[in-house]
Amino acid sequence: MTTLPSKPPSNETRQRVLEAAIACVKQWGIEKTSLLDIARQAGVTRPTVYRYFTSREDVLSAALLQSAAAMARRLIAHIEGEADPAERFVRAILFLLDDVPKEPQLSVMTLSSLATYVSEDALINAEGFGLSLLLMKQILAGVAMTEDEWREVTEATIRMLLSLLNMAGPVKRDEEQMRGFIMRRMLPMTGLPRKS
Repeated sequence: MTTLPSKPPSNETRQRVLEAAIACVKQWGIEKTSLLDIARQAGVTRPTVYRYFTSREDVLSAALLQSAAAMARRLIAHIEGEADPAERFVRAILFLLDDVPKEPQLSVMTLSSLATYVSEDALINAEGFGLSLLLMKQILAGVAMTEDEWREVTEATIRMLLSLLNMAGPVKRDEEQMRGFIMRRMLPMTGLPRKS
């Protein structure tokens, strides 16, 4: 089985830049955050930032990807031991709906200033989509699909998850009601039978 990447080796300066990028976006919004702001927040110069990243968007993408990989490892630990792929899927979605807003670097996905950026980049960033695809294959381990089917299920799940994170619905659901919603509406798109 293919596994998620382990924690990347840390470089203190690079890590400070990533954390500074998220702090700046939280404080000023994505539109008003410049590379110079990020450098100042990190306590480095712009040329230092350019040693690690090609642009402001590159810094933001790297910060989100790093946080997503860490969250993916926690998610796999959360569903470990569950044999039923359908239940693993439901538990994974519930975990993400609860965990993303709490994750300091990923919580920016729910800020209106960054939601569009994340939504536009989520499916076209090859590294991010690759991580999502790998995660989906672990969540639904044991399910036979073609590579195209894996990609479609991953895309549909990302689209639905971003929608649930960023758009208020007509009904406020507690965890049990959300579990039912996921089983009725999201689980069928995986091709797995709906649980009763």
